[in-house]
Amino acid sequence: MEKGNKIILVLGILAIAAGVAVYYNYSSFLKKATLTEGKVVHVLGSSYRIQYIIADGTEKIYQGSGKSHGFREGNPVSVWYRTDKPDRIRLSDGTKGSRRLFTAGVACILLGVYPLFMKKKTNS
Repeated sequence: MEKGNKIILVLGILAIAAGVAVYYNYSSFLKKATLTEGKVVHVLGSSYRIQYIIADGTEKIYQGSGKSHGFREGNPVSVWYRTDKPDRIRLSDGTKGSRRLFTAGVACILLGVYPLFMKKKTNS
């Protein structure tokens, strides 16, 4: 096995492990979280504010930033918040990110293993 193939295989294994870790991190958060509907109240460049109401009726505002968040003022947003720490929120369930990492890992492993099968085929 060539050095490049080993590196690609290791990267694939790391990507799969990272995907599984992201999935379990989000799932453990969501087990303790409550889902509510929020509303984007302010967008300026890469920063945004989301207003949401927790179970006891208290109104909270989360301020975040991200280069490609895609939020527009007035849009509804699903908000998961911890009941013991309502200021800690997540805006996604994490499946999309973990699925992307897992898929990238599988692709790397396949790219690393494919040349091995081609060598066996040419040697036969």
